[in-house]
Amino acid sequence: MNVEIDGTNVSLELLNAQKYRNMEVIPVKINSSSNNDYLTLKRGISAGFVEITECEVSTVGTVLARNNANIPLVLIDGDEIVGAKQNRIMNRSLIIPPKTTLRVSVSCTEQGRWHYGRSRRNHYGRDEYLNRVNFSNSSEDNFEELREFENNQPDNHFESSDFAADFSTRLAKSNDLFEEKNCQSTVWNSISNLEDRTSFRSRTSALHDNFENHRSRHNEYLKNFKLEFGQCGAIFIINGEIKGLELFHNPSIYQEYHEKIFRSYIMEAITKNYSSYCSDISFYEIEAFLREISYSRFRNSKDEGIGRHMNFANRYGTGSVLMDGRNLVHLNYFNTSNPKVNRRRSRRYGSFSDFVDNF
Repeated sequence: MNVEIDGTNVSLELLNAQKYRNMEVIPVKINSSSNNDYLTLKRGISAGFVEITECEVSTVGTVLARNNANIPLVLIDGDEIVGAKQNRIMNRSLIIPPKTTLRVSVSCTEQGRWHYGRSRRNHYGRDEYLNRVNFSNSSEDNFEELREFENNQPDNHFESSDFAADFSTRLAKSNDLFEEKNCQSTVWNSISNLEDRTSFRSRTSALHDNFENHRSRHNEYLKNFKLEFGQCGAIFIINGEIKGLELFHNPSIYQEYHEKIFRSYIMEAITKNYSSYCSDISFYEIEAFLREISYSRFRNSKDEGIGRHMNFANRYGTGSVLMDGRNLVHLNYFNTSNPKVNRRRSRRYGSFSDFVDNF
């Protein structure tokens, strides 16, 4: 079927559903002939072409992204970066041109750390550390401890994470950004709520630590969902409720984010009361969910990098999309509606050709 994104039609093909426990996934293909090529964050950092660092004057909400490659770099909304002074997630999807440095909007996902080394051996700054250590006897042991402390300090560089933000955090952030609000407090509150739901408390309230703690449970889900040939995204259903849609430009980019996106929704699945019986989702419900994107209100974000980024919302959900010309690069759409509310019914078409053109 076709989904209209602010005047651009994107043709989708839905594949056979896959199920495990309380989670159902419908793989999605995009019928597109685009040959655009993008470098992803993980590949870019691994190859040494991309650097993500703190800004010259560090702030919680902004980092610097340097793309030294000869092709554009794509950053994906919700993707986590770790290290430097605090772990962060991307606030929006963005394409950075070749040989370009841009400031990137982010949210912190580790409220309890700033300036400290990744070992977290000392939870205070260097000056306070010096005041706590007695150097009157000039002991070599004391100076060795100081060198170890300084070596544990961050170098202001980030690494790519194995995780993206969990579904609930991404949904809450999406709602705030559509309303043009600062989403940092919302992100921290969502991570705190996740810690309550998983009964796990990180020392620094780090989202990353919560994912690591539940990695084995995630893996149990993951091994029951296979990556389909040509897959560019998926629709996620938990406890019989449609939760969200993720779409990527091509199978290559999707494959790199496949596990991250699944873990985002699996975290939601393992924190929900599991029902052994979940009613099947009908094609009509899936069609209605997708069709609502076409009826959304789209709001352009500030121009940054290549392409056009938009936040959108409708009566039933909210999301964001990055377009490069008429080509979709990344889209997420989160369901916020009461599952008992009837969605908009399909349009009545004036002719058979009108009907065919929309499917």
